[in-house]
Amino acid sequence: MPELKIGGILDSSTIDYRGRVCSVIYLCGCSFRCGWCQNRDLILENNCKTIGIDAIVEKLRENFIIDSVCITGGEPLMQGNTVELLKRIKRDTNLLTKIDTNLCFPDVLKRALPYLDFISVDIKAELTEKYKKLAGISENIEEILGMLEKSLVVLEKWDGEKEARTTVIPGLIDKRDIEEIVKIVKRTGFDYYTLQQFRPVNTLNPEFEKIQIPKREEMLKLGKIAKRILPKTRVQIVTQKNGFEEIT
Repeated sequence: MPELKIGGILDSSTIDYRGRVCSVIYLCGCSFRCGWCQNRDLILENNCKTIGIDAIVEKLRENFIIDSVCITGGEPLMQGNTVELLKRIKRDTNLLTKIDTNLCFPDVLKRALPYLDFISVDIKAELTEKYKKLAGISENIEEILGMLEKSLVVLEKWDGEKEARTTVIPGLIDKRDIEEIVKIVKRTGFDYYTLQQFRPVNTLNPEFEKIQIPKREEMLKLGKIAKRILPKTRVQIVTQKNGFEEIT
């Protein structure tokens, strides 16, 4: 029986799938080590448990308040059985499906797309050596960037809903970075681009907890820069105090 290593299942959420009420499945493990990541227990696989896909699908079938499911992590495509879970959800339920991914597994992504309605991807920086620092990786950066590019090409041809997200970290992400990232967003044809406010809480690297939260005014400024380059894309910022704000 196919199994997955999970950190937990949230019965319902109104913020993890745009315009929907979804259940959220947190899968363990990740190919990156972003110092600012707040899901450290999933990354380090602390308190994770193995559960059969049958049990996950049955739990979703018993949940009558949701219309969708979001599979997140960690990096959900790192586990090969994630595709099998998506297949089973589509076969045995009427739920819409969404996944959050770092784009590191293009071949698994390609197999998953037929069973997805929505995909949300992290674009941490422009696709240069800087990605190595943001993602906390020590491997050959050229190989990693090649996988990201391959995934983006796959998504260019996909007609489902797709969102790109960037976390704004003071001292690491600035105006120039956003200008470069949105070129990728435009080329790939993302429907949505979201700028997320960094929060220095429970970070994988404790040093990041010393960094100040970016001000809403700075987030708005970066959002407007993105919107100028992406007039046909829905651009929004997310801050702790004000939540989601669309840039017009």
